[in-house]
Amino acid sequence: MHLPFRPTTPSRSQSRSRSRSLLATLSVAVLACANLTLTSVAFVPTAGAASASAHAATTAAASDTELTAEVRSIDHGRGIVTLAGSAPAGDVVDIDGQDVEATSAEADDAGVWSAAVRVRIGDRLLHVTSRATGRTIDVPVTVLVLMPPEMVVTVDRFARTLDIVGTGHPGAHLVIKDNGTTVGETDVDGDRQWAFAMRDLSYDDHHIEAWQYFDGTHNGGVDEVFRIEGTAAVTGSSASRASERITLVGRAAAGTTLRFADDEGRPFVDRDGSPITLTTPGDTHWTVDLPIPEDARFARVVVTTADGDTVLGSTTASVIVPIALSAAVQQVDGGSVRLFGRGEIGATVSLEDERGRPLRDADAEPISTTVGRAWEIVVPRAVLPADTVVVRQRIDGADQGRVRLRLPELPVRPDPGTDPGTDPGTVPGTVPGDGHGPADGPTPAVSRPGVAASTGGSTPGHLAFTGADPVGALGAAGVLLATGLGATGVARLLRTRRDRRN
Repeated sequence: MHLPFRPTTPSRSQSRSRSRSLLATLSVAVLACANLTLTSVAFVPTAGAASASAHAATTAAASDTELTAEVRSIDHGRGIVTLAGSAPAGDVVDIDGQDVEATSAEADDAGVWSAAVRVRIGDRLLHVTSRATGRTIDVPVTVLVLMPPEMVVTVDRFARTLDIVGTGHPGAHLVIKDNGTTVGETDVDGDRQWAFAMRDLSYDDHHIEAWQYFDGTHNGGVDEVFRIEGTAAVTGSSASRASERITLVGRAAAGTTLRFADDEGRPFVDRDGSPITLTTPGDTHWTVDLPIPEDARFARVVVTTADGDTVLGSTTASVIVPIALSAAVQQVDGGSVRLFGRGEIGATVSLEDERGRPLRDADAEPISTTVGRAWEIVVPRAVLPADTVVVRQRIDGADQGRVRLRLPELPVRPDPGTDPGTDPGTVPGTVPGDGHGPADGPTPAVSRPGVAASTGGSTPGHLAFTGADPVGALGAAGVLLATGLGATGVARLLRTRRDRRN
């Protein structure tokens, strides 16, 4: 049999005893926690305390820093020497010396100091003194009379290059700039020489700078502006009456296109009527042959240069075109012939045979003359070829055209008189017109009784005697001669008979 359960209530004495035990246990726990917390705080220092400790350590190290000094750079042009070194943190360093502008500098927290000191040219001794320790260091320096670098630039605008040579401080380093952009560097050798080359430059102005660095800083420089221009140049010109061509030579940038026109803008054209152009070869040298304009004496050729569709510029060449040679022939008294005409003033006119061999006079000298307002040669007919003679004009030894003349047949008849149709003003040594050039037209072949003449374009044919018929005159002369001979014989016979009688 089970008994019903009954809750029991402790007595007051038991409750008090349990309460005291619980309180004692709680007190011990609180005290234990309190001791643990205090111990942890003691081992974890505050941030302020750590910073103070580090500063104290740094200060102690800096205070032990010795005074040092060295030259970092010398700006010789401005006479400024930059010194740097170490000293106790916060220490003030004084710099002075003879011909030295006194200055001072303060060491930072790391014990580092620097100062820019103005010093006169020459060998100087700088005194560096620490105020904290009183220690002094002497630093020798030499400030030079600065000689800036020099450069000589060869510009080849056709190859688009600059070749630079120059002088500078031995061992200096040079920085080369083009329009503010660094394009290269080089060094000055022990003989003060340096060089630099620039290639493939644009058609533009180029501001070239060469800055010199030595003794730790920039020490002088040189600069100049050069232009790379794309316009072709004409370096030579000539005109030949032998080929009837104008020749121009020159230079232009490789690959550029050249066009040619007169000063009125009319292009020079070739035989098929196409404008004459050329592309400059890789060596930048070009040559072109152009036809001589009709009636030209002073020709002007405008040369235009283009790079693709971009016109780079133009230049004009003036060419003196020699006066074309003209020639004619006349028969004169005494069995001689007169050759005459016009040509370039100062040119040499000479006579040749059909093979180009010079004809010579009786003294074996070449037959020639110099053109003044006109030219004239009178020679015995016997020294000339039987059929034709070539008259050639030369200027400074260069062939300037020729004329082929048909000569009278041998023997040459005497001049029977003046043809009424001949210009009475034409005399040896002169030709119709003023003799100044193509404006007068070529000298016509001059005819006189018994002589016909032709220039290079005349109709060929033998010259014929055109005077009166000589048969009657010859018959009369024969009769007179026979009569004279008969009379002479009769006179001799009569004289012989008279002598015998006596």
